[in-house]
Amino acid sequence: MIKQKKIGIAGAIALVVASMVGTGVFTSLGFQTGPLPSVPVILFLWLCGGLVALCGGLSYVELVRLYPGHGGEYHYIAQVYHKYAAAFSGIISVLAGFAGPVALAAMGFSAYLGQLLPGLPPLPAAIAGLTLITLFHLFSLRAGSRFQLISTAVKLLLILVFIIAGLLFSKGGPVNSGYNTWAPHLIFSKGFAVCLVYVSFAYSGWNACVYIYHEIDNPGKNIYRSVITGTILVMVLYFLLNYVFLKTVPLQRLTGVIEVGALSAEAIFGTAGAKIIPGIIALLLVSSISAMVWIGPRVITRISADYGFLRLSRSNSRGAPATAIILQYIITVVLLLSGTFEQVLAFAGVLLNLCSCLAVSVLFLHYKKLGFAKLAAPLLYLAATLYSSGYLIVTEIIP
Repeated sequence: MIKQKKIGIAGAIALVVASMVGTGVFTSLGFQTGPLPSVPVILFLWLCGGLVALCGGLSYVELVRLYPGHGGEYHYIAQVYHKYAAAFSGIISVLAGFAGPVALAAMGFSAYLGQLLPGLPPLPAAIAGLTLITLFHLFSLRAGSRFQLISTAVKLLLILVFIIAGLLFSKGGPVNSGYNTWAPHLIFSKGFAVCLVYVSFAYSGWNACVYIYHEIDNPGKNIYRSVITGTILVMVLYFLLNYVFLKTVPLQRLTGVIEVGALSAEAIFGTAGAKIIPGIIALLLVSSISAMVWIGPRVITRISADYGFLRLSRSNSRGAPATAIILQYIITVVLLLSGTFEQVLAFAGVLLNLCSCLAVSVLFLHYKKLGFAKLAAPLLYLAATLYSSGYLIVTEIIP
């Protein structure tokens, strides 16, 4: 049997960052500027989303300590609740936590690539990109880990270059000077609650390492370090990126647009930037797709092993869970063929939030052991997540 090399702290942080920094930050701002016509409020929204993600990360660290093992939400819920509740959460995790985000990232990839190559059919491009990345992860665990580390490093470097260029941008002064007023009433509006779901989805991925617990070197220590370090790093990047977007593009132009990065690139770098930067952002999304293609099949293998579907839990000769990778690929293609970007975003965001809330609720069964201090973060996470998701369900999805 081939002995697989464990993933160290650098690879674990890279996985968390790659899982988080992706489709949401480059695409969801256009759905926020309409209901929230205030630059300070939008930036505050992204800070709130980061704090919610950090609370979620601290909650999952406690779950890892209480119930060591891989599988994420499915594993934690299986330890406490009925097996059918665990199976249901596992299915939601596969659909909304991985296949849904992969589909969104693939849509974003094809949308940005289409800016570089006009006339490129978006759906075939999305499926082609997904297929190539899936084939790469079928090769081996080590190849997937190495690809993830390199692609994440390139992603961070390019994002930093974009942020620095945007911060130095001063052509014509601030374009949203009429929307720079702090409007606290918007924080308690329907729009803020709904947008928090979209922002929370952009932050999803902070729990990436818990899904592959057994593949992490010294998981008890490195999962904590990777979750906290990765989440804080992404909070800073997201705040700066959105500040750059809002500094360089008028709110009216952003509203309803998916390719917000392309508009900002055009403002910063001119016509040449408008042609090149979208292609670079498309490459950045490859890292996000790769991270979820890497993690998702591990949940499928755990569920299939527990319920006797042994064929789905099999690995190939190089250690990659080939059957599970192919199954997730098929599910993702079905989502690509069946929904629009906003529909998939709402579907994935709400289901993923509810599933993670069920997992975090497990901690309150140990309130005597943990104490209030360690339950403060889970309580804040549940309150914010249930509030925003409930608002979206009642006001957007049900009607």
